[in-house]
Amino acid sequence: MRPSNVRSAINNKTISHNLTLTFPEPTIAEWAGYAGFDVLHLDMEHGVFDWESTEMMCRVADMHGMTCTARIPNTEKDTILRAFDRGLMGILCPHVDNAEQAQRIANAARFGPDGDRSFGTSRGRDYGMHHMTAAEYMASFNREVTVAIQIETKNAVDTIEDILDVEGIDMIAFGPQDLAQSLGHPGYPEHAEVVEAMDSVVAAVHARGRLMSSDVERGINLVQWLPDQFKSWIVDSRSS
Repeated sequence: MRPSNVRSAINNKTISHNLTLTFPEPTIAEWAGYAGFDVLHLDMEHGVFDWESTEMMCRVADMHGMTCTARIPNTEKDTILRAFDRGLMGILCPHVDNAEQAQRIANAARFGPDGDRSFGTSRGRDYGMHHMTAAEYMASFNREVTVAIQIETKNAVDTIEDILDVEGIDMIAFGPQDLAQSLGHPGYPEHAEVVEAMDSVVAAVHARGRLMSSDVERGINLVQWLPDQFKSWIVDSRSS
């Protein structure tokens, strides 16, 4: 059973460091591994990953001791199944609007008795080529996997207490831009109403002893971080 660096951070109250990619590039993933990142995170919602390239990136992460996680493209049961069958050990689920959806995600993410994930022979289970019995593997996976959900709508903010009643959701995150749109302020995630909504969610999460993703993870999104590095270098070079 591949251990999860995210689960370890949760258990030990430490911070895991992740690199987010929106495209499959094994060389950059290797750089992250050699640099010491704990997590390789794939953006499958807005990125260009398919299931084959996702599995390839999971292999690279495993080779370098990183945990591979992904923001999956949707929260359908078959999408969650395929994500874990490829070897992902954590998912970030976008556009979670209510407790019923959160419960379906929690059920799909774990084997019984904690959920109803389908059992199969795949890369996620090392093709069955390990020493564990099926029951041992299922129990171990349930302990290691992490499930995070994104709050991106007004209804999710309004029903956050009901969402937090759902067992099996490990972390809460935001989609600030989409939340701003839902609240009537497209393009302005810094608007006071949006900030107030997010603050209310954080307060509710912490009051229940639950975790925001920011309590556990710190990271770089390469396509957001690297362009600024390019521009800064050009400006500095031309002015020197």
